[in-house]
Amino acid sequence: MAAPPSLAGFVDTHTHLDLIMKRMKGFAGESPATTDANAWYTSFKSALPKEQMFEKAITVGCSVDTFDAVENFIQNQDDVYGAFGIHPLNAADWSDETEARIKSIFERNPAKAVAWGECGLDYHYCDEPEEKSKQRDVFVRQLDIAAELGLPLVVHTREAEEDTLALMSEHLPRDQRIHVHCFTSSVSMAKSLLDLFPTNLCIGFTGVITFKNASGVRDVVAEVPLDRILLETDGPYMAPTPFRGKVAHPGHVYYVAQKVSEVKGVPLEEVLATCRANTTRVYGI
Repeated sequence: MAAPPSLAGFVDTHTHLDLIMKRMKGFAGESPATTDANAWYTSFKSALPKEQMFEKAITVGCSVDTFDAVENFIQNQDDVYGAFGIHPLNAADWSDETEARIKSIFERNPAKAVAWGECGLDYHYCDEPEEKSKQRDVFVRQLDIAAELGLPLVVHTREAEEDTLALMSEHLPRDQRIHVHCFTSSVSMAKSLLDLFPTNLCIGFTGVITFKNASGVRDVVAEVPLDRILLETDGPYMAPTPFRGKVAHPGHVYYVAQKVSEVKGVPLEEVLATCRANTTRVYGI
């Protein structure tokens, strides 16, 4: 169904354009040439339904081998912004050199590099105490940097709720701008985060909320105030219904917004307008 022209534009607040491009075009190994990446994005964007009002995207570089591709996008596409950091599953990449490299990206791109992350804790594949300790050390350093530089922070947390809350509480000011992205944790975790950071923390929801077996995540959507929600895809992963099994991309945010509207019983126009204002509050765009 076509969206009414009065709808606010939407921002995909967390996506991975370099990975989306690889999956859509079937690339393997190294990223394709810069010029090809820009041509692909222009073609991709032109194919999105105009009535759904796609406006901008924040693409994320969270490993050393993605920084160049993400920086290319933000330097060459007016409607693409970037977040840079080290994902917990890439904690082994962290070093003084990596820290300096990320900081240099922010120095080169003051208007387009808009957040630090994603960073955090992910114990899903992590059984060894040494690995968890490394994740915590790298997360703490990135928390401290984001707070010191006054940058919005993108947080990834999975099966590490207690440690995530403890470290964020210890190392961040209460007014820190925070996007806890791709939220699949509990209602109690959501409420703890919102209480700890009562002004500028928002919780991001993806296409997961459309999945038949995701009633628990929809319960969280119902409990989180609309003015604390961000819309995202985390593309290329977790495409929403009715696109399950396909490559998730920024155009799918519209379907995430539709599900938020349905769960909360508020008009789609209100969801899009409020979440767009939330994006400005957290990211300044």
